[in-house]
Amino acid sequence: MKFFLTIALALALALVGSPSGPLQAEVEETPSSEETPSSEALDAARDLLALMSRDMLAQLARQCTDQMWPAIELRLRAYNPNIEATRIAELRKELEHIQVEYMMNIVKDGPAVYARHFTAEELHEIIAFYRTPTGSKVLRITPQLSNEVMAIIAPHVPDFYSRTLEVFTKVLRTRGYYL
Repeated sequence: MKFFLTIALALALALVGSPSGPLQAEVEETPSSEETPSSEALDAARDLLALMSRDMLAQLARQCTDQMWPAIELRLRAYNPNIEATRIAELRKELEHIQVEYMMNIVKDGPAVYARHFTAEELHEIIAFYRTPTGSKVLRITPQLSNEVMAIIAPHVPDFYSRTLEVFTKVLRTRGYYL
């Protein structure tokens, strides 16, 4: 679950760094989610996701591997006591490769989403930004930012849910409803 939240947050944070600021596209120029995006917008969205996805997802895969690898390596060594360190390193790289390919498959329909919410011109502006040194840095450090933000948020989630439910239950009771 944390893995998918991290991916979602990483992609959202990547957009915050867009040249127009945090998603400040003009409403009348932005296609609504019900409209079919133009082929030009779809092409631009594919270019954008190709630019931002591969490296970002590779970093996310490395971070995911960092979390799960110690347990995998421990089991590998337990069942294969003579396994060489080079083989362990090769297997780790293979796991990361599998994860990147899987993640790329998950986000393959992403261009249609972007194209529904951004015009082709806006997507070209975002791409231009990501090709600048600052935009490149945003893409490079977004997974790290995501992990740091998730580390801040995660400990508060149980309290958030219980307090929210507690306050909402009071609201319901004052209005004559019960959970």
